[in-house]
Amino acid sequence: MSLGLVGTLRDRGMQVGYMKPVGQRAVQLGEFRVDEDVVLVKSVYDMPYSARQANPITVPSGFTTEFVRENKSREPLIESILEGFAGVSEGADLVVVEGTGHAGVGSVIGLSNAKVAGILGSAPVIVTGGGLGRPIDEFALNRAQFDDEGCRVIGVIANKFLPEKIDELAPLLAEWLARQGARLFGVIPYVPVLTELTMRQIVDEMSAKVVHGEDQLERRITKCIIGAEPAHRLLYSLHPGVMAIIPGDRDDLILAAVSCQQFAPEVGGKIGICLTSGILPHQSVLRIIGRSNTPVIAIDAGTYQVASEISDLVAKMLPSDHEKIAAANRLVRENVDLDELMKAALEATGAD
Repeated sequence: MSLGLVGTLRDRGMQVGYMKPVGQRAVQLGEFRVDEDVVLVKSVYDMPYSARQANPITVPSGFTTEFVRENKSREPLIESILEGFAGVSEGADLVVVEGTGHAGVGSVIGLSNAKVAGILGSAPVIVTGGGLGRPIDEFALNRAQFDDEGCRVIGVIANKFLPEKIDELAPLLAEWLARQGARLFGVIPYVPVLTELTMRQIVDEMSAKVVHGEDQLERRITKCIIGAEPAHRLLYSLHPGVMAIIPGDRDDLILAAVSCQQFAPEVGGKIGICLTSGILPHQSVLRIIGRSNTPVIAIDAGTYQVASEISDLVAKMLPSDHEKIAAANRLVRENVDLDELMKAALEATGAD
């Protein structure tokens, strides 16, 4: 949503800043660790300020424990946020400030999303899930936190809304929000491509080894299957977008999957393989893999552990995910009433 808002507003000719004051999922960027979402937005839109300004605080492992145990002050953290905001907002018509989870996230260090919104004097927009009950519940719960910080929520964008439910439920949601003095700025339909993992993300998130096909890792995964049956049965389960999770010593299953590129053109070049248990197949099998166009990665953990951990991954956009980036911009442009959102934000903040 943040990526799409920044891109769409820039397309309107506005100077748009972006920051994520408190980040959790950090990656190394030069001498600093910064939130991966900041790396994404800065990479896509070539922002003129530093990533550190856009993400002044990261929360690595052990940070919160030390903060509470030593009863640290949050004042230095607040100073860092304000300094970062000054850099990001310089020359900008507006700044899109992204939170981290629900309104209460960050409370352990005295910097909940609601608190940060209050510090920056922003106009919060809650991005909820789709439907009717869930957005209403999320709005009510989060608004209470923002109200405590003297920061009025101006409205909602409902995301991942089932397309067949929009005509029925969106008007009801808008009506309920209006009674609470808030607005429904947009309804984003569920688009599968934005929820799909890529082989590259699995490699990055799970420290997998690339056995073959480094140039094929942008391949999207729509379904994972566990290879534990006879080879001929596995073939029936291989469809475009499938990644087969196979023990590294099951040469028969590995060869069956790789053979799809030759004997099943509709599947070939559209699947992936993940080898498990810290085992690589025989050299003769590796040579065949090397002549295929099937990306193959390897993870040391057992097959079922790998499958479980992959199922827990959240699909993220990478700077190389051009299709997802284009989709995000298109969805915001077509489904969010930016004129109403900007009007409400100006009213709430008293900005010019």
